[in-house]
Amino acid sequence: MEGEFEFWRLAAGLGLFLLGMHQLELALAALAGRPFKRMLKTWTDGPLRGVAAGAITTAALQSSSVVSLIVLAFVGSGLIALPSAIAIVFGSNVGTTVTGWIVATVGFKLDIEALSLPLVAIGGLAIVWSREGSKLGRTGQLLAGFGLMLLGLDFMKAGAEAATTLFRPEVLAGYPLLVFLLAGLLLTAIIQSSSATILVALSALYVGAIPLPAAAAIAIGADLGTTITAVLGALAGSSDKKRVALAILIFNVVANVIAFALLHPLLAFVQDVLGLSDPLLALVAFHSMFNIIGVIVFMPLINPLSNWLRGKFTDDQAPLLCHIKPDVIDIPEAAVGNAAEETLRLIDQAAALNLAHFGLPPNHRFYAADEDRAGVAIFERNPNLDRCYGNLKELEGAILGYALALQRRPLEPDESERLARIVPALRNAVHSAKSVRDIQHDLERFRDSVNDRFNAYLGQFQEAVREFYETASELDAADNARVRFEKLVAIKQTVRELHQRMHRRIYEEVERGDLNRGEISTLLNVNREIYASNKSLVAALADALLDEAAAEDFASLPESA
Repeated sequence: MEGEFEFWRLAAGLGLFLLGMHQLELALAALAGRPFKRMLKTWTDGPLRGVAAGAITTAALQSSSVVSLIVLAFVGSGLIALPSAIAIVFGSNVGTTVTGWIVATVGFKLDIEALSLPLVAIGGLAIVWSREGSKLGRTGQLLAGFGLMLLGLDFMKAGAEAATTLFRPEVLAGYPLLVFLLAGLLLTAIIQSSSATILVALSALYVGAIPLPAAAAIAIGADLGTTITAVLGALAGSSDKKRVALAILIFNVVANVIAFALLHPLLAFVQDVLGLSDPLLALVAFHSMFNIIGVIVFMPLINPLSNWLRGKFTDDQAPLLCHIKPDVIDIPEAAVGNAAEETLRLIDQAAALNLAHFGLPPNHRFYAADEDRAGVAIFERNPNLDRCYGNLKELEGAILGYALALQRRPLEPDESERLARIVPALRNAVHSAKSVRDIQHDLERFRDSVNDRFNAYLGQFQEAVREFYETASELDAADNARVRFEKLVAIKQTVRELHQRMHRRIYEEVERGDLNRGEISTLLNVNREIYASNKSLVAALADALLDEAAAEDFASLPESA
């Protein structure tokens, strides 16, 4: 019964540690999420900086899973390149070893219970007495999580000490190292935490239940266990997620094979050359060393590996959404950016649809790249325009649904403001396409008319539409907010001038008397709808490209300004 009780003490310690780590992870992600995200976005230019960012961020957050989530969000949204994402996740492997160093140098040398109990007490009271989601509540969650981690470590240490009365270390030492490696792999796959597995190994090593080589084999297995978790999590994910997961798999398999093959020489180096006679320090040094060796081996291979991975997991059918990734919605900063990029993609498609209705090629882009147009029907040869309009409406609905779901998440003021402008941008872009679609029967009348003067107006309208889109496409070269605003003002003026020019021509035609009343009504209707379409497209671009204040200033400008 005593042995059974101590087993449950060990198991309870592991459970407390995992619970504390989970609470700590949630608190850190909420309290320090944006600075870490900005650091990853800013300081990931190049493999070395990416590795450093991954290691530092993971060490601070104490969770490679949080870092991986942020990385997947940013690589999916295009905020960071695939090589940088791979470098970050490689660096996160090094960052996970920091937990072991803290425990080995401090955790087993302090009165853990005396430190953990006040942390749990203060943190728990802060959670209960604060408003949900407040900074005080998150801070309490952080303190309670850290206290539970320490308390769990104390339980594990006590359980491991009791285990020595049930198992003889010399018998355990007789097992092949491969068995310990598999044990570390299996434990990590079950509990979803390599840090917890390392702490189990440290606890067993501390009380002499297993020798150092066996603990080192468990550490190798723990790294492999995190690989299984990443691969399973990516099976139903996006192509970008699968590419990053495959990079993690390749890295860990290679690094861990090297570590297992050189286990005894590396331990000898740690103990004899580095002079770390303490087995706890020797274990965490070994754990850090083989991860650093893996980073050194893969550093020059990051770009070639990225190029190879880009050819993997390609989608057989072009998805409706190009930038929006469902698994990124928990990272608001990236999710809002994705929705904004998707909105510009819709504007580009609306413009292409308008040009196609007038028989003009979609030669003008609106902040869209080649990959944004890949697989989209409107950019194919001889597209079905009715089907393309239906696709545009479907894309609008998908973006709106994502934006509404995102609005229910906790957002920063700038994120909320940017998201709020997406809705009118979508509405205006689709309204622009609808205005042109509504005059298709009128355009057919131009084409089929036997009245040469009436028929000639189709070419004049085509020329006016071409002139508008050539002027509007100059926005793509605007590289700052002030230039964009000035360009939009100029485009707004062009829209007015084109409308007035055609209006004057139509009234001159009325004076000549060569057109009947139905033909004159058609000319006026087409000119009015083209004017409405162009104004709506300019408004959509203003909402998508300007900040809130500038967009309001632009909307308040008179049309003749």
